This record gives sequence, C-alpha cells and structure tokens, in this order.
Amino acid sequence: MSTIIETDLKEILGQINTKLDNLAEDVNEMKVDIAILKQGQTDINKRLDTIEVSLTKRIDGIDTRLNTLIAVTFTALLGIIAKLIFIK
Repeated sequence: MSTIIETDLKEILGQINTKLDNLAEDVNEMKVDIAILKQGQTDINKRLDTIEVSLTKRIDGIDTRLNTLIAVTFTALLGIIAKLIFIK
C-alpha cells in the first residue's frame, strides 16, 4: 500500500513541477512582452515630444506673422486717417 501511495505522490510531484516550469516560462514570456511594450511606449513618447516641439514652432511662426499683419494694417490705417485729416 505504501508503495502505491509513494508512486502516486511522485507522479503528483512530477505534475506539479511540470506545471511550475510551464508557469515560469509563461512569466518569462510576459516579462519580455512587457519590456517590448515599455520600449514601444518610450518611442511613442519621443515622437509625440518631437511633434509637440514642431507644432509649437509653427504656432510661434503664425503668431509672429499675425502680429506683423496687425501692425502693418494699423500703420496703414493711421496713414490713411492722417492723409484724410492733415493733407488736403
């Protein structure tokens, strides 16, 4: 009787060890996948930062052009008013 129980326990222990080995392999695969995802996230963050800098430069350029347009329009308007009032 004890031989049968001992054999059964050895089989159960072997099954447990097999399952633990499979679980360890799965955990290692998950670690690799997580590392790949983190690297991808880092790359995406770098690209987003680059896009943000590019858009900021564009907006600054548009602001400069708009301010120039407003200044030129205001100066032209003052010139027209001065011509109408002072030069006859």
